[in-house]
Amino acid sequence: MPVSASLRGPAAAVAYLLATARASGMRINRTKLAKLLYLADLDAVANGLSPGSGVEWRWRHDGPHSLRLAEVERDLSEAGVVQVEESADPFAGHRECAVHLIDAPQVVIDPEFAEIIDVVLAEYGRWSAGQLREFTYQTPPMQEAMKQDRHEARLDLAGGPPLPDLGSGLARLRVWAARNPLPDDEPGGVDDLVEESRQLAEHRADATRQLLGE
Repeated sequence: MPVSASLRGPAAAVAYLLATARASGMRINRTKLAKLLYLADLDAVANGLSPGSGVEWRWRHDGPHSLRLAEVERDLSEAGVVQVEESADPFAGHRECAVHLIDAPQVVIDPEFAEIIDVVLAEYGRWSAGQLREFTYQTPPMQEAMKQDRHEARLDLAGGPPLPDLGSGLARLRVWAARNPLPDDEPGGVDDLVEESRQLAEHRADATRQLLGE
């Protein structure tokens, strides 16, 4: 991903959030990044917009998360846009991965979603990762997933039950399609359709004239 290129999709959403957070002096780690983007997507859907992050949210071990974010982080790191700083707390026994924006690339992002990110950061950006984790567990999509004990379920950001996972169904359809190739056109089949259309041409013309009052 060239640094000079304008970022789009999930990379743009991540870069915009990090840039806005940096301007406000906020420290963002991986957990906070995921939870803040999730909250922004929730607000977008609540306001009748499409989720602006461009990622799929699932219930994982620490609440709503998307594996796509790891790919975005890797791409941005390789492009020199972000730097990940890992540290360990010897007393608490946990590790933290802070994500620092080291370059401010051009981003293509929906203005309304950018405003939502601004609002989410203003309201929750100074919360700790643990506070955000607990808060996102209380959101309707997570509550529905927990109610059904559906780990790894695709979250419905509109607050409904977890969405069906289409992956296995699509895989079965691909296998069926490979074993059942489309048949060749029946000899003469197209010619028959052409002849039938020709025979009905005058009837269609009469119907059109009647509709037009001629």
